[in-house]
Amino acid sequence: MFTPQEMHQINVIVFESRLDEVARTITRLGILHLVQLDEEMPWTREMKDCGAEKMGSEIENLRDRISILMKELKIRAVPKVAVDESIDEFAEHKLEGMDVRIALLESETEELIGKRKELGIRLNQLRGIFSEYAPIMGLGIMSAEEKHRFLVVRYGRVRHNNMGYVNEKTVPLAAVVLTLERRGEEDVILLIGLKRDKLKLKRILREAAFEEMTIPPDGDAYAGKEAMEGGIREKIDGIEKEIAEIGLKLGEIKEKNASLITRYYQLLRVGELFVRVKGYMKRTNKTYLFSGWIPSSRKGFVKNEILKAAGGQAIIEIVAPEEISGVKEGKVKVPVLFRHPNFLRPFGMLVSSYGVPDYKVIDPTLLVAVSFLLMFGMMFGDVGHGAVLCVIGWLTGFRNRKSSKAKNPAMLVGRLAFYCGISSIIFGILFGSVFGLEELFDGLWRKPMHNVIYFFKVAIYFGVAIISAGIALNIINAIRQRNFKAVFFDHAGVINAAMYWCGIAVVSAFLAGRPISARLLAGGIGVPLVLIFLREPIAAVAGKRKPHFEQGVFTYLMETVIEIMEIVTGYLGNTVSFIRVAAFSLAHAGLFVAIFSLVDMVKGGSGGVVYSVLILVFGNAVIIALEGLVVTIQAIRLEYYEFFSKFFVAGGVAYEPIGMEDNSSR
Repeated sequence: MFTPQEMHQINVIVFESRLDEVARTITRLGILHLVQLDEEMPWTREMKDCGAEKMGSEIENLRDRISILMKELKIRAVPKVAVDESIDEFAEHKLEGMDVRIALLESETEELIGKRKELGIRLNQLRGIFSEYAPIMGLGIMSAEEKHRFLVVRYGRVRHNNMGYVNEKTVPLAAVVLTLERRGEEDVILLIGLKRDKLKLKRILREAAFEEMTIPPDGDAYAGKEAMEGGIREKIDGIEKEIAEIGLKLGEIKEKNASLITRYYQLLRVGELFVRVKGYMKRTNKTYLFSGWIPSSRKGFVKNEILKAAGGQAIIEIVAPEEISGVKEGKVKVPVLFRHPNFLRPFGMLVSSYGVPDYKVIDPTLLVAVSFLLMFGMMFGDVGHGAVLCVIGWLTGFRNRKSSKAKNPAMLVGRLAFYCGISSIIFGILFGSVFGLEELFDGLWRKPMHNVIYFFKVAIYFGVAIISAGIALNIINAIRQRNFKAVFFDHAGVINAAMYWCGIAVVSAFLAGRPISARLLAGGIGVPLVLIFLREPIAAVAGKRKPHFEQGVFTYLMETVIEIMEIVTGYLGNTVSFIRVAAFSLAHAGLFVAIFSLVDMVKGGSGGVVYSVLILVFGNAVIIALEGLVVTIQAIRLEYYEFFSKFFVAGGVAYEPIGMEDNSSR
């Protein structure tokens, strides 16, 4: 729990004839964290790549086309299938066969989808015309000279023999042609279209010998209302019917081919991983070489599986990180895998958001969990608010038990809220607060508003404990990395730590009115200062070399003075920052005072009960939402800037095995 999973490097050479089987085995296992040989082993840069780029581009193209098909056919659910089955089936399928089948499906659906899109555009246009013209339908047919924003309106006569031509030419356009009445050999028509088609409509009417008429201003103008409205609706209904029929045809295609399409999608996902595995390989004339990292506990299992896949014809070397020169020199990074129980995973998310630590450092997740919950609870201590957070956290983080082991960020945030709610309830019991009501019962500890100075002291000493834990982790990490100079002279090393702790003791004695020991000042502060000034000579003696002052002794002394000032002010600022823990606990109680004051102001007036309830509900909701968010941010800030700054050095590489899923825990 406190250190990363121990890793070993595995180097493999296999014959070309067994390459595909070995690559499938690596994909199926999902345990091997493959590395680029050019970076890990510079001597391989002259070797040729595996040459899987062509297959990779073919697979990518096929997956893109299948994704489009799934979107158009509204295929969303992709059933899970065993990894071993997917890999074996991919080996049996030929990409050419998939391409042919997908092409047939595309040709079968392309015409229907294209027609549906075209009809959809026309339908939207006709609906726009109907919407634009609706306000004037109740008033009658307006004059062609009436200014419309989007429409062209033409009212007049056309010979009956020419109506077929007009109807035929206006079908592709978003236009409606209504025959209002028959007058001998002529039809009185009303044409409504979009202004963007104005020139096309004008040409059609001109070629049909259209004769413009003036709409009379009297009641005769209402004569065409029903015909106009009915004609537009009829055209809209016809297009909607065509779209529905196309939808039924596409539904039949979906029902018939959905399982095949989703299966191809899964197999191509396997193919992508297969190509990705090959991308890490280098080749000679007849052999292939690859390298990666595996958890030490699985090295025997992985070795046997690769040997089995290679038919026993493989050279496999497993090496500990301590034996690799690149790791010793810091050029090669060992991937980091922390094993966290379910409770710690939300806090592991907070740590990983800051960065990935080095392979040899201590995992701070447990300390982060304890300190974060203590800070949150103290700043947000209330039984009622904690219960609300627990309910929200439970609904978002625990309700779906099937995904309890997933690394879904939303689920992890929900679980974090649940744990924070429990902490709030505990501190609410200690403070004696339920939705801000502090008269219901006496707390088991003290009430922040009645003990301001006391809680400031508690926050400060809590900060001292957190900073001390960071110093301790830094010293332990330096020892594990065999960096003994950092153990003593680092900004969070033994010497600066002694000076910090003695400084805390001096300030505590001064505030308590106790005499300050001269020995404490001399031994706890004076001696560390002298050692800091002499660190270069001490390091030279330890390294059996002459002291070296690159820019002269005076510059060295000035830089040391400035560094000491930065250390003192830094530790002081880090410690004082924890006052915000007490400050926010006071602010939390103060907000309730404001809410209850508003309730007292309105409860005596008309409707006072209703307004009081609204103020209480709304006020508590604001406190839970806004202050809960602010308190979370402040707790994270204290973790990152005051705690992590003492020991955490990012730059590590996360363990990311290649496979259909993370099987490292199997």
